[in-house]
Amino acid sequence: MAEQNFSAALATWKEINLSDLQKTLDTTAVELVDNQKENLVGRKKLAEQTREFKKLPDDAEKFSAIKVLLKAYQGEIDSLTRRSKMSETSFLNVYKLLADAPDPYPLLDAAVDQTVKVAEARMMESEMARLKEENAELKKTVGEMSGLEDKRKKAEGKVEQLEAKMDDLIQERVTQKENELNAEYDERMRNYEDREKGLHRQVETVKQQLRDLHTSNESAEAKLLNASQRQEQDVAARLAELDMVAADLARANERVATVERRNELLRSEVESVRSGSQQAEKVKSLESQITELELETSRILATLDSAKDAKAQAEKRAKKQAEDAQAVIDAQKGEIEGLKERLKGYADYDEVKRELEIMKYVEFSGADFGDAGEDDDEPHLPDPNATVANKQQVQSLESLLVSKNRRLLEDLTKLRVSWEELSVEHAKADDVIEGLQVDLARQRELVEKLEGDLMMLDGKEDRGGSGTPVGLAGLDIGGKTESRSSPAPSAQDTSILPIVTSQRDRFRQRNAGLEEELRKQFETISDLRAEVKALQTDNLKLYEKVRYIGSYRDTASAGAGSSSYPPSSSRGGGLLNGVLGRRDEEIGKYKDKYDESLNPFEAFKGREAQRAVQALNPLDKGVFALTRAIVGNKRARNLFILYAGSLHALILFVLWNGMAASDSSSHPPVTIHP
Repeated sequence: MAEQNFSAALATWKEINLSDLQKTLDTTAVELVDNQKENLVGRKKLAEQTREFKKLPDDAEKFSAIKVLLKAYQGEIDSLTRRSKMSETSFLNVYKLLADAPDPYPLLDAAVDQTVKVAEARMMESEMARLKEENAELKKTVGEMSGLEDKRKKAEGKVEQLEAKMDDLIQERVTQKENELNAEYDERMRNYEDREKGLHRQVETVKQQLRDLHTSNESAEAKLLNASQRQEQDVAARLAELDMVAADLARANERVATVERRNELLRSEVESVRSGSQQAEKVKSLESQITELELETSRILATLDSAKDAKAQAEKRAKKQAEDAQAVIDAQKGEIEGLKERLKGYADYDEVKRELEIMKYVEFSGADFGDAGEDDDEPHLPDPNATVANKQQVQSLESLLVSKNRRLLEDLTKLRVSWEELSVEHAKADDVIEGLQVDLARQRELVEKLEGDLMMLDGKEDRGGSGTPVGLAGLDIGGKTESRSSPAPSAQDTSILPIVTSQRDRFRQRNAGLEEELRKQFETISDLRAEVKALQTDNLKLYEKVRYIGSYRDTASAGAGSSSYPPSSSRGGGLLNGVLGRRDEEIGKYKDKYDESLNPFEAFKGREAQRAVQALNPLDKGVFALTRAIVGNKRARNLFILYAGSLHALILFVLWNGMAASDSSSHPPVTIHP
């Protein structure tokens, strides 16, 4: 099973061809960076064009510049669409390659374990060869040391016993180590199989989601922990080898002590033989035996010294390996800390992902999705239950963007049509205004002429003249036009001043009445606007309540097991569809306003502003709070302006007095003595 998984994983990763995939991703990343730069430049240019468009004072210039601005917006939308399509294509290509790829960590871990086992087996073989060499040397030493047959037999028996014990010990250790390795290997293979099954189940459950950074961090920590455990196992093995060398050294010391005791006994026997005047041959043989034993003792001491040196070197090597392992562990701990810090930097990943889902839901909630949405004439309301909506229908981001783009194009077309209609109405209004201005100029000329005639008439009356006013002969003041051939009446009857005065009074009264009526109409319009605004607010609240009731009943009907019927067949859905069928346009209008009220960008903007304020130092925070308190309160603003003005006046007064004092001190008064 493990070999099949290993071979299948190798074949899968061979098909992926990671090097080519990395090159492709590098090229895609460069293109994405270039597109981001182009997008930034385009946005800056578009913002500059928008500011210039807003600064235009004349409507005619705005009308000529709006075509260029709309074209720039359309180009930016096309650029965003192209960028999103390229990003989606790149992501889908990578996802197709990595969707069925297994996790390489268990396979690499198994390969590392096999490498460690091979290294341990080689070390055991070298240790066995060294022990065999030592055994051969011991046999040789025993053969050289024993001169007598009985001692040789005893030494051989001891050597055989030692060999048997050593073989048993080696065999026991090898068997124990093999059993441990087999058990550990079996346990790891079982763990790997269980983990592989669990990972397969996990891949089936989270097949539509991306692997986040938590998994990579956990795998990195697991690798570092396994590496540290392997280093500790190596150090423990080295320490066990040092313990074995120390035990061999202790046994050698015991043998040296035994030989020294035997030498002392032989020397005492020699002294006793010399004192007892025994045979010379026996003395010589004993002396030669003592000499051989001393030589053997010196050789054993040399062997002991070499063993001590080997032990010291082994301790140095073990210490160096322990230091290297500790350095590696410290480096791995540092890397773990770095990864933890990096993980802390990504701590808001879930929050950002949730906000992205909310923004996606809010941004594309009003779009018409799919062919069914295009065939249905009723507007579809976005379901506030995100989980139920996602279970019922899963839309890809590409389809959402296409639907959103289609809706934006429709809105743009409607805006263009309405703008053209408004332009036509604006042109008509301009024509009407021009005609009214011409009439106003003509009326002003008539008024000026009337005032001049009145002044001339007053002058003639003051002089006592009673002639007919020639300047007012052809003026129509509202009465009947008198003929020029009519006889001239008397000055009292034909005086036009009372007529003009009474007509002026009537005009004033009429103007006052019209102004009063206009004021009442303006108040009525203001009241009606406030009432309309209140009604719109109430309608939005009612729309929200109706939508909540409809979504609640849809959820209840879906939980009751009526999955064979569409969601719109419930009571809330039927009620909402009935309302929508009666007033599609009004519901659509309130739906758009309700969707606009759910815009998360305002809340995000507020959080970003709060975060920027929190990032300031205490001094800047104090200045910001003081400035906001002064600007936000009218009384505080007035007091601050008064304080600044008085402070400036005081400074100017002090400077003026200082300058006057300096002038007076530089020019002392001149005293004239008689």
